[in-house]
Amino acid sequence: MKVTHLAWMAVAAMLLVAPMAMAAGGKTHAKGTTVVGEIKSVDVDKGTITITVKGKEKGATEEKTLAVTTATTVKIEKAPAAEGEKPKTEDGKLTDLVAGQRVVVKCTEDGKTALEILVLVKGAHKGGKK
Repeated sequence: MKVTHLAWMAVAAMLLVAPMAMAAGGKTHAKGTTVVGEIKSVDVDKGTITITVKGKEKGATEEKTLAVTTATTVKIEKAPAAEGEKPKTEDGKLTDLVAGQRVVVKCTEDGKTALEILVLVKGAHKGGKK
């Protein structure tokens, strides 16, 4: 009986904590956060990328500016991935990034520096709607 109760408590805790972590500006992972949005601007000279992400309120957007270093990798998706598979990508450069592209950015734990930028295929990843 106690084990079942503990299991339900653990499930309830996960259901409460996960949405809070996502509302904090991205999905939290042990190695950092993930930011999903659209590129607003790229400043190669300053080493920054600004991404427009969904805001906390419905219909709202926020801008998140991330530092980009020489260690930041850029991957460009070539075709949408089949369900459960990794997308086929090719290596890119910071100069390949342009405003309007949808991206998934893996960041450092503090969420201030981009570690990997994945440019999504245009028209794919519309939140599961077909």
